Amino acid sequence: MATISAVALIGFGEVGGILARELAAAGVSDVRAFDIAFADSQSRQSKAALDAAVRVERTARAALAGAELAISAVTAGAALDAAVSCAASLGRGTFFLDLNSVAPATKVEAAAIVDRAGGRYVEAAVMAPVPPKGLKTPILLGGRHAPALLDAIATWPHAARVYSDRVGAASSVKMCRSVMIKGLEALTIECALAASRYGVLDDVLASLSDTFPGQDWNAKARYLISRALIHGRRRAEEMREVAKTVEGSGYDPVMTRAIVAKQDWAADLGDVIGKARADEGDLRALLALLESLRADDATPAPKQAGARP
Repeated sequence: MATISAVALIGFGEVGGILARELAAAGVSDVRAFDIAFADSQSRQSKAALDAAVRVERTARAALAGAELAISAVTAGAALDAAVSCAASLGRGTFFLDLNSVAPATKVEAAAIVDRAGGRYVEAAVMAPVPPKGLKTPILLGGRHAPALLDAIATWPHAARVYSDRVGAASSVKMCRSVMIKGLEALTIECALAASRYGVLDDVLASLSDTFPGQDWNAKARYLISRALIHGRRRAEEMREVAKTVEGSGYDPVMTRAIVAKQDWAADLGDVIGKARADEGDLRALLALLESLRADDATPAPKQAGARP
C-alpha cells in the first residue's frame, strides 16, 4: 500500500492551517503551501504559515513540484481558477483533492481539467466545520480515483469515506445541506434582531425551546449569529454555488438567494466589530452591540409589546 509523504496545500486559510499541523502530526514529512496572500509577508495567511511551520512557496508550481497530493482549500469563487492554475503543474498521477464548497457542475468541470492534465481528481464534500475535528471531520469522497486516495491515506487519522464514483454526487449532498445550515444562521439573525428590537426576545426563545425541545436557544442563537458575523463572506460565496445547485435541479433558488444577501449583510457587520467581539459575550450583549451599529438608522425602534401609546 503506497503512502503519501509530500502534500501541497493550495490555499492557506483556516482549513489550510489546521490541515498543515495535523498532517505533520500524522507523519507527513513534507508539507508545503501556496496562497496568493503569501505575497504579503504580513498577511494573516503568511503569519499562519509561519506558526504552522509549513514550507511556504511563492507559486503554485513550486508548491506542487514533487507533491503526491494537492489539497485545494480556497474560496468557493476561486475553486475553478485553482484547478486551472494547478493542472499544468500536477505530476502525472498526482491526487488533486478538491475540498471546496461548490456546485456539482463546478466539480465536474474541475475534474475534467485536472484529469486531462494527467492528475487524479477526487471530489470532497466536507460535512461539518473543520475545527475542532481537523482530519477527523466527516468527508464524502467522489470520483473514480477516490478509492485509491482512501487507500493512500489509510495510516492517517480521518473520517473520509467514498460516497460515489461519480463526481458531483457528494457535492450535491453538501450543497443541499447548506440550504438548511446557512439558512438557519440567516433566519436566526433576522429573528433575534427583530425580537430584540420589539422587546420580546425572551418569549420568542422560550417558544422555540417548546417547539424544539432539548435545544438551548440562547446558546444556539448566539453561536449561529457569531458564525455568520465571522464567516459570512465565505458563506455567501458558498451559497451562490448552492443557488447554482438548486437551479441545476430545475427549481428556483428563491430562499438561497435571500440567504446570500443575509450572509453578506452579516459579514459587513462582522467586518466592523471584528472576530474577537463577535465571539465574546452572551446573546443579549451581542445583539446590543449589533443594534448599536444601527444607531443612525432612520427607522425608529418599535414600541415594546404591551406598551401604552
